[in-house]
Amino acid sequence: HIDTVDPTVYLGGYSLSGSNPNEVNRTLEKIICHPEFDFATLKNDICLLKLSAPVNFTDHIQPTCLASENSTYNNETSSWVIGLGYNSDGTFTKTLQEAKVPIVGNNECKGIFQGSYPKITENMICAGDKDSCLFTYGAPLMTKSGSVWLQSGVLSVSACDAFPSVFTRVSQYQKWISDTVRGTQPGFVTFTSPDSSSPTTTAPDV
Repeated sequence: HIDTVDPTVYLGGYSLSGSNPNEVNRTLEKIICHPEFDFATLKNDICLLKLSAPVNFTDHIQPTCLASENSTYNNETSSWVIGLGYNSDGTFTKTLQEAKVPIVGNNECKGIFQGSYPKITENMICAGDKDSCLFTYGAPLMTKSGSVWLQSGVLSVSACDAFPSVFTRVSQYQKWISDTVRGTQPGFVTFTSPDSSSPTTTAPDV
């Protein structure tokens, strides 16, 4: 998680109040947000963080691959969202939470949000049900391809009840991420839903 008052990234921790013996932290050298981000529409709601120093990988701190362009996510594709939840009194939970959530195809999602905020575009991916409203903005949407975990989305709109949550679709930003990152490039992997007969969330190339 990130301390936004004093920009610091904490890795390997899971509790806001208890002991986190496997946690390390890094200050941020730079935050790079998409130059065409539009707050009014949430278009291009994605940023990259440059840490002040490298991080050693451990059993508790591991990298994840990113979904590449041409990835497809069909209706009901199993995904997981991870982050802090909300208690009934509106405070954050003290430990990280995880929920299994289904992908909601873009055509269906557009119908659900018709006339509501935000306007669903191909740069977004929808997932979940009432459970996904329990997670904090910026939370990752993860899918598993074989033994490889991929990040497919970044939580942009946390919705509840009849509405799915809306995530920035990571696969649409492969070129921007690759052009922006200096040095070692992130690993991009193409995700194809097990049922490829109805790719309702297929996104065009960027």
